[in-house]
Amino acid sequence: MSVKPALFYEARLVAGLAGLLPSLGLPAYAALSRLLWGRYETELPLPAILNTFEILLPLAAGFSAAHLMAIEVEEGFDELRRSYPEPRLRLPLLRSGAALAFLLLAVVLGAAAFHWIWGPFDLLHAVLPALAPALFLGGLSLLAGGLSRSYWGAASVVMGWWFLELQTRGQITGALFLFDTVWPTAGVSYALNRWLLVALGLVFFALNAAWYARRGSGLTRRGTLGAR
Repeated sequence: MSVKPALFYEARLVAGLAGLLPSLGLPAYAALSRLLWGRYETELPLPAILNTFEILLPLAAGFSAAHLMAIEVEEGFDELRRSYPEPRLRLPLLRSGAALAFLLLAVVLGAAAFHWIWGPFDLLHAVLPALAPALFLGGLSLLAGGLSRSYWGAASVVMGWWFLELQTRGQITGALFLFDTVWPTAGVSYALNRWLLVALGLVFFALNAAWYARRGSGLTRRGTLGAR
C-alpha cells in the first residue's frame, strides 16, 4: 500500500462528526457573543477572547481526540487492523497527528470566527495561553481512549477533568490547573504551570503509543501460538 492511499484511508477513518463537531464550539461561541454583547460593544475586549480560548479550546481538543483510539473497536475491525503487517507504532502516531490536526482546526476556525464577527485582534496573545491546556487535555483524551477503547470513556474523562477545573479553579490540581491565565493560582509559577501541562500532554501521547504497541505485540504472540 502506497503512502498516499494509506494516509487517505486514515483521513477517512478519523474525519467523522465526533472529531469535527467539537471544532465548531469556538465559532459558535463567537456568534453567540455577538448576539449577547453586540448591542453594547463595538469590539470584544482581548481578555474576553483570551479567556474564551483558554476555557473552550482544551474541551474541543479533548472531545475531538476522544474517538481516535476507539474507531476500530467501535466499528468491529480491531483484530483485523492489528493483523495488518504494519509497525505497531504506526496507528497511534497517526492518531496523535490527527488529534493535533483537530486542535489546529479548532484554533483556525475559532480565530477566523472571532476575526470575522468582531474584527482584528492579537491572535498570538489570545491563542498562545490556551495551547498548553489544550495539548494536556487532548493527550489525556487520547490515552483514556486507548486504555478504555471507548469514545464515551475518553469523553467522560475529558468532561470530568474540565468541569472539575471550572468548579475548583485549581484548588485540587494546583500547578496543573488548566485555566491559570483566567484565574491565576496563588503561589504557583505561571511558566511552571504551562510547561508542566505541555510536558504531561506529551507524556500522555507517548504512553498511548506505548500501550497500543504493547497490546498489539501481545495479540500477535497469542495469534502465533494459537496457529501452531
